[in-house]
Amino acid sequence: MGDDGLLGITATGGDGGRTVLTFGEIMMRLSPKDHLRLEQAAEFDVRYGGAEANTALSLAYQGDEAAFVSVVPDNRIGACALRSLRAYGVDTNRVVRAGDRLGAYFFEIGASQRGNGCVYDRRYSAMSLASHTVFDWDEILQGVGVFYFSGVTPAVSEEMALACKEGLSAARVRGITTVCDVNYRGKMWSPARSQRTMAELLDLVDVLIANDEDAPAGLGMTCVTGSLEHGIEERDGYIEMAREICRAHGCAAVASVVRDIQCVERSQWMAMLYSAAGDRHWLSPVHDVHVVEGVAAGDAFNAGLIHAMLAGWDPQRALDYAIAASILKLTVPGDSNLVSEEEISAVATHRSGMRVSR
Repeated sequence: MGDDGLLGITATGGDGGRTVLTFGEIMMRLSPKDHLRLEQAAEFDVRYGGAEANTALSLAYQGDEAAFVSVVPDNRIGACALRSLRAYGVDTNRVVRAGDRLGAYFFEIGASQRGNGCVYDRRYSAMSLASHTVFDWDEILQGVGVFYFSGVTPAVSEEMALACKEGLSAARVRGITTVCDVNYRGKMWSPARSQRTMAELLDLVDVLIANDEDAPAGLGMTCVTGSLEHGIEERDGYIEMAREICRAHGCAAVASVVRDIQCVERSQWMAMLYSAAGDRHWLSPVHDVHVVEGVAAGDAFNAGLIHAMLAGWDPQRALDYAIAASILKLTVPGDSNLVSEEEISAVATHRSGMRVSR
């Protein structure tokens, strides 16, 4: 691999397709307004999102061909969820319409030293009850250049873990680049189950994203603590983590978002990108961020990185762009990173200003 593009990794499938296909569960998000606690809420703001759905929407908003595959109930609520993606250009034609229930989660926006809160209501959702056999990967992967999922998807059920493996295997046969965000969720599965499942899946992953919170619990890595208070001080540990992952699983590249978080509204963000070819790494600048809403910034980073891969940018430019996409998401309420390539590039190259764009 050379520096011609993002680590020399192709973003075109064996049939020439360039669509980025993301695989996961979309849910209804219910949030109290005005930083209220759930116990105080008399009404909720309704939105739709999920790790892989958020990534697909962000890619589409940046002008890429993005598609989403999932299991969504064939009712009005399921239609609303899919409409929220189609409105921004995401192809939902591969979604399986089955089951009775769309999963939901309650998201409480914190303030100062009171962190954000999340309560899941996703048990018995259409996705969690579906069989792995509902996905016809031969059909689903047509025209696809990149196949993306996160650790949330195999955590949904054993059937979805098997579906991830089958999708990855089918993508590998077709020469499709595979990308995974570890995205560990302690409310969905235990460290032991995550580490056992992810270790098997990573053998089929080309580009892995393992952020600060993911490394110890999600992957069992001991070279970093996963600290959110002093993560940037451990940046060298994340390089070693990436090196170990590539040696163990044959991944071509590993990226990480690393943070120092003082409170809900104030933090510093940076990112690392490692290439197994030549044992090389790149670091982004550190960004001091005022956070409006701290959710889905990892999904925005992933979309930025994949966008850079599709564009064929060099590793440093790709990393700077991806972390800029991530910190911009922190300024946008909701799960969707509604920022364009032009806006992200302006932040990545320090061209953005505080003046009104007229």
